[in-house]
Amino acid sequence: MTLRLLSYLCGIKQSISKMKKLLFTLCLLLMAGGATKAQSNMETQKVVFVNKQLGTRMAGLLRLPAGFNLSENYPAVVVTGPMLSVKEQAQSVYAERLTAAGYVTLVFDGTYFGESEGMPRQQELPNVKESDIEAAVDFLVSLPYVDSGHIGGLGICGSGSYMSVAGVKEPRLKAITAIVPAIADISKSAMAGFFRPEDEVKAAKAAYEKGDGGLMYLNFMPRAFDEGAAYYYSSRGTHPRWSNQVVAWSQLELVKYNVVNIMRDMTKPYLVITGENAWSRQASTEVFDAVPHSNKEMHVIPEASHFDMYDLAPFVSEALEFIVPFFKKNL
Repeated sequence: MTLRLLSYLCGIKQSISKMKKLLFTLCLLLMAGGATKAQSNMETQKVVFVNKQLGTRMAGLLRLPAGFNLSENYPAVVVTGPMLSVKEQAQSVYAERLTAAGYVTLVFDGTYFGESEGMPRQQELPNVKESDIEAAVDFLVSLPYVDSGHIGGLGICGSGSYMSVAGVKEPRLKAITAIVPAIADISKSAMAGFFRPEDEVKAAKAAYEKGDGGLMYLNFMPRAFDEGAAYYYSSRGTHPRWSNQVVAWSQLELVKYNVVNIMRDMTKPYLVITGENAWSRQASTEVFDAVPHSNKEMHVIPEASHFDMYDLAPFVSEALEFIVPFFKKNL
């Protein structure tokens, strides 16, 4: 019976690519099992720190590796998420995996979002995002068990670009990883399709500031965008503190944000991970190409779309195969 079964199985015609994919998936499942065990032993602490530039208190989640020893010094990584995101979303997926690999990690709600302070809510402002990252580094270097000379940054989607810029401007960040960075020159990207006419937005902002009108919002993640909806409007990424609304005057700053120009001054080790089918792949490539030095890497995850890279196990696991060695080498 066993010989007949083996003969039958051996007679099934499968392509080499399918067999490779099957073996790859089995390996990832084994890896995920080990990561899950390590994650279950890590310690997660709710923390509060201050953005000194704005005076806002920020809510974060600090993760400590399994077997944490207060007398040791640990490398650390600030992990930031997509535009409008809160700390419990995609950034925590990567933070947990990095903590399982031995890093202290910090995720946080940006100023104006989630449990952090700032009014009006839901402003997506690049300069504020950069100051939030600086505040996160301030907090990490204040911890006696964090090795202040070995702090890295990882950003996803919009903050893949914000974190890249922070790598240029913040000297305490020693190495940067960007996952599907989506902003190169936003004025030329598909994201500009979410914007309203500039005169209309400026008039609405002026009226609000005079007390003559309410806030105008943009919808940055319409349900009609199937790929994004599959993440944000499902158990994968939904969260009660997340909203798809962004204050319209955010576009006045975003449209001026040219990441490509800034990245020409990048001098630090730099890693970009994108997906083969990611709508952001062109922007990611432009940001990567702008970096002038050779200590940089770019890896394209086969078959992955933009939102696949937020949380889906096969793609995140493959990304970590590049991210962990990169940080180990450069932090």
